[in-house]
Amino acid sequence: MTEEKAFSFLPIPDRSSKPRVKGITMCLDQGLGLKNIEDLLTICAEYVDLWKLGWATTQLQSREIVRKKVELLRSHDISVCNGGTLLELSEHQDKAEELFTELVDIGCDFTEISSGSLDIDSDRVVDLINCAKDKGLRVVCEVGKKMPEADFGAEEYNRLMKKYLSAGAEKVILEARESGVSVGIMDDQGNPKILKMNEVLDDINPEKVIFESPLKPQQVFFLKQFGPETNLGNIHPSDVISVETLRRGLRGDTIDDFYFVIVDRHLKKQGRE
Repeated sequence: MTEEKAFSFLPIPDRSSKPRVKGITMCLDQGLGLKNIEDLLTICAEYVDLWKLGWATTQLQSREIVRKKVELLRSHDISVCNGGTLLELSEHQDKAEELFTELVDIGCDFTEISSGSLDIDSDRVVDLINCAKDKGLRVVCEVGKKMPEADFGAEEYNRLMKKYLSAGAEKVILEARESGVSVGIMDDQGNPKILKMNEVLDDINPEKVIFESPLKPQQVFFLKQFGPETNLGNIHPSDVISVETLRRGLRGDTIDDFYFVIVDRHLKKQGRE
């Protein structure tokens, strides 16, 4: 039975529920401890859909702790994947298939495939997508480079995103790093470049894209641009509630967009307006 929320006498806009196919919130775990995650999930588990064990941080933690973290997250219907860097390091040593096997063994249901730090040919990425799916993993593919000087133009972003979706990736992740600046469609101040974004997304359904947006102004931008059910990634676990309030119009940044329309409709039904 769903617990009653505080101040439930005030109506708020609805949101899709798990398992979501859109409106996904993907968290970036930079090495949190088990107790920390357990505490966070008591207040935000229902708003988290995908949990990324960032970069290769898991290699600095005991296997048992990582396994327990994954078990805890999965018990809350939260999907778990590796960070793309771990995949790239595995591929560099011809051990990508071994990585997929290990992800399954510790309880993960997703894998992230990327080539942001090391070059992996796009045809090989397609092979990796198929290999991961054969192991029973669901796939998200990150597109983009970590360093601005090596990053792609809009046309190449568009080509790769379409290619990976066609190959079976469930979502593609639009690179912004944890800093949110200077790569992907972000300028040096972390502001989205709208013209490039439109070219990147040409003939791509935004519901298939996870927009990395670690900064609040970026979250507000994407939600206003594509709606409250936009997929957002690289969200710090401590910011999950904050992001959900933006989705529901419970903050000044989005109240005019997502709250008043719904609540005013509710009041009219009650004959109070």
